[in-house]
Amino acid sequence: MDKPSRYNDPSAPCKKTSGKKIEGNQREPLNHVFVPDDFDWGNVNGVNYLTNMRNQHVPTYCGSCWAHATTSALSDRIKIARKAEWPDINLAPQNVISCDMECDGCHGGGHLEAF
Repeated sequence: MDKPSRYNDPSAPCKKTSGKKIEGNQREPLNHVFVPDDFDWGNVNGVNYLTNMRNQHVPTYCGSCWAHATTSALSDRIKIARKAEWPDINLAPQNVISCDMECDGCHGGGHLEAF
């Protein structure tokens, strides 16, 4: 028996819906904050602060973008905090996919639960 889906579309399982609208979630923009026109963590004064890229669809499709994105983002933050020192620390998305009790593994999930 299939588990009922809590996602909008089975073909896009990483798009989760809560079903309720959040009132008052709009915030005013921060006009006084300087944001550069161009910035790339892959080249900060010649230093790459990004970890390796992953592909969740090899060898077959898996709706685990939520776990891949979260572990990649955390791995990058660790590399930034370590000032790009070798070796890179790459967190494994499989641990999150297999062990997160709030998400549905390869059938979708959310980054907040993974964080």
